[in-house]
Amino acid sequence: MQQQATMNGMNAAAGQGRAQTMAQHQDNPISQGVVSGPVMHPAPGTHIMAVPPVHSSPVFAAGLFGLVVVGTGTMGACLHKVHAGDMSMGDAVNHSLARGAVGGIATAAATAASSALSRGGLLGLAVTLATATGVSYLLSKP
Repeated sequence: MQQQATMNGMNAAAGQGRAQTMAQHQDNPISQGVVSGPVMHPAPGTHIMAVPPVHSSPVFAAGLFGLVVVGTGTMGACLHKVHAGDMSMGDAVNHSLARGAVGGIATAAATAASSALSRGGLLGLAVTLATATGVSYLLSKP
């Protein structure tokens, strides 16, 4: 019985600690939206326009991701050639941008096709791989 009373006392102490922490949080000026320090005001005659958040489509996001992944992978491979003296840095950048663009377009097309033709799973993977391969083949020249 004494052990149960001790456990109940510990729970009550923990509850008091939480209440005290919440009270301290409510007294914190930051949690009340009060900001200390200098307040910036626009210069007279200027206007501040709120910028809405950018919402991109999944196809655009996938294309951008493909561009970055393929472009940086190609640049990594080209840097070996630059180091060996087989390619200039300008040629490496141009080659990487071109390959990155192809990769981005292929990824965007594959995402769009997979989204339109399947609900994911193995069929979605097959559509993605087939579309990305086909678009890459069509856009790449030997």
